[in-house]
Amino acid sequence: MSDKYVTASSTSSTTLRLPEQGKQGGKRRRNGLFTSLVRAVAPGTDDKRSLVPTVIAVLLWLGLAGVGYAFAVHTLDKQQQFVTQRLQEVQAQNEQQMKQVEEQLALVQNEMKQVQSGLATLQEDLQLTGETIGGTNKTKQALQDRIDQLNKQLGELKASLKKLEDAARAW
Repeated sequence: MSDKYVTASSTSSTTLRLPEQGKQGGKRRRNGLFTSLVRAVAPGTDDKRSLVPTVIAVLLWLGLAGVGYAFAVHTLDKQQQFVTQRLQEVQAQNEQQMKQVEEQLALVQNEMKQVQSGLATLQEDLQLTGETIGGTNKTKQALQDRIDQLNKQLGELKASLKKLEDAARAW
């Protein structure tokens, strides 16, 4: 009968016992992720543990990592293809725009050549007109000089005529 009963000590204290020193009272020890996984797969026993659950856990993690890596590579390949395709489209657009710009530049250069030839013709016409106007001025000046000479001669002739009239009266 003594096996059925547990002896209890009676104390007059209403407080709970303090944990013994050296033991972690009430605190749970935290392990790393891998250790927790291994303990969850293979619960801790004092018997010799089987390696099968550990191997399965490791293979599961390796499989997940491999699938993740393959998915990342696949996604990056698709993104690279998309970027390459967009780059080729942009290059094609740039080439087309460059052709248009070159055509417009050729048209502008042709127009500039036409304007330059027109300006050269206009300048030549202005020079010819200036020579004609200048020639008219020279002609006017020459005529004015001739008129002045004739006026001097006329004045001299009048003076001579007056002298002759004075001489004829004196006779």
